[in-house]
Amino acid sequence: VEISIADPQVVWATSRMDYDPPSRRTGGIHVSSDGGLSFTNVSANLPPDVFESSGLGTHPLDGQTAYLLFSLPGQPKILQTTDLGATFTDLSGFSGIARTGFSGRGFPDVAVFSLLVMPFDTNQLWAGTEIGLFISEDGGQSWAYADNGLPAVAIFQMRIVDDEVVVATQ
Repeated sequence: VEISIADPQVVWATSRMDYDPPSRRTGGIHVSSDGGLSFTNVSANLPPDVFESSGLGTHPLDGQTAYLLFSLPGQPKILQTTDLGATFTDLSGFSGIARTGFSGRGFPDVAVFSLLVMPFDTNQLWAGTEIGLFISEDGGQSWAYADNGLPAVAIFQMRIVDDEVVVATQ
């Protein structure tokens, strides 16, 4: 579950997207625009090759923009919506390409757990993966490993606190 940084009335919730026989329910990606009083399932708007979200991120200035994170090999890793889940765009570059260790945009074929959009430059995205931090400075068109002294460890959460980025890892 993730509450929008820009608009606390927008709440995102994810769960396994396939059918669960014991509960007789199907999960998915859901969004609320009324503070969680009601939710809309937007899973049908996702590409067919994604399965279970491994994380969520929200935009610091736009309440309608969010990022769904995934971890399946050879599949999209970061999907962006700018319209509360009506449409999605693959920022990682894995949609419709030959599957290799990296996408054509330089994103690795690894699990993604967190995403942070910099409020001072919303084209700057930080993705916390199982092998370290990857940064895009052009809104997700290209990605590079952040060779900034942070060890190559799994990054599970990132937050901005008092103008500093706090990273949760192992």
